[in-house]
Amino acid sequence: MSQIAVVVCVVLLSGLSLSVKAFVIPPTMESQAATKLVHIQIKATQGNADAQFLLGLMNLSGRFVAQDTKQGLSWVNLAAQQQHLKAQQTLADLAFEGKLLPRDLAVAEKWYLQMAEQGDKWAHFRLGFIYSAGGDGVVRNCGKAMEQFTATGDAVSLGNIAWILATCPEAEYRDGSRAVSMSLKLLEHNQNDPTVLDNLAAGYAELGDFSAAIDAQKKAIDALKDNPEIVRSDEFILRLKQYQKNQAYREVIPLM
Repeated sequence: MSQIAVVVCVVLLSGLSLSVKAFVIPPTMESQAATKLVHIQIKATQGNADAQFLLGLMNLSGRFVAQDTKQGLSWVNLAAQQQHLKAQQTLADLAFEGKLLPRDLAVAEKWYLQMAEQGDKWAHFRLGFIYSAGGDGVVRNCGKAMEQFTATGDAVSLGNIAWILATCPEAEYRDGSRAVSMSLKLLEHNQNDPTVLDNLAAGYAELGDFSAAIDAQKKAIDALKDNPEIVRSDEFILRLKQYQKNQAYREVIPLM
């Protein structure tokens, strides 16, 4: 081959190479998602807790993969066993709320307890309700419920403690004086809080001071008018009638 022919051949090949590079098709969003999914699946299979949790959520929601609740729970459970906090909360919340799965308080208790050991306030809060209500193999216990609400420590939880102190069916856990004291303290932040006024009235009734209970309950009913999001007027009126009959109120705190 002549030198001229060689040069021409090289030029043509160079041009072809440049042309090929110029027309590379960029990856589509679908192909990128598929690549990421494969990467997540590989990492999950290798035992990566974050990947297991993410893959579990994908299966539970049907995002990027076909929805498969059983498979999703399996992956999330694997992550939870590695102390993955979000995975533990997912399993606990699903078992507590009973929407995607049937409610199972024993399963919820198991995972919330592990979260609580890590100092998670949400876990303490939910455990408070679990022990307040009981069920599914969990024994109702007002004392344990108050311990969990105390560990949470926010105003709602303190209000729940006041309510338990005033209304728990087991006398050993009731303390009307403490319920009144806690409620009055909470009212310093909002004198017109219907829930706290309701707690206060129950505390007075536990002490046998039904005149004060009736007065506080009437204020609670009036305060409901300024809080339309709290639809509990029937319950409030029922308790008022009991106090007017000189009867204290007893209740197991229901699950949310």
